[in-house]
Amino acid sequence: MALIKSISGIRGTIGGKPGENLTPVDVVKFTAAFGSILAEGKKSTRIVVGRDGRISGAMVQSLVINTLSGLGIDVVDLGLSTTPTVEVAVKMAKADGGIILTASHNPREWNALKLLNEEGEFILAETGQRVLDLAGR
Repeated sequence: MALIKSISGIRGTIGGKPGENLTPVDVVKFTAAFGSILAEGKKSTRIVVGRDGRISGAMVQSLVINTLSGLGIDVVDLGLSTTPTVEVAVKMAKADGGIILTASHNPREWNALKLLNEEGEFILAETGQRVLDLAGR
């Protein structure tokens, strides 16, 4: 169906072929790229993760959390959360960033990884480009 990679995040339809849709492989590689960038030069890294109620949310959340944990990153798992809640939680947890799992207005077969900086704001274009490059586009 579709995989849309942009500096603000990765979104797509769940399943299908890696690189063409949002598959487990894609979730892991983009999460690993983002986590690796946030962890550069730090002794410890903390990332807040929250998701909406999409049917694919629990699966995507599990992949994201386990990928970050595998990188040695401390994960603050908010479970079901709104976008503003995750944004505020990044600041409150003094985290290095956040990932919101939501495809907003898109149909239910979609999901996304929306990436936040340490201020709980969407990442800068430069950081987004680094994520895309590190993940191998």
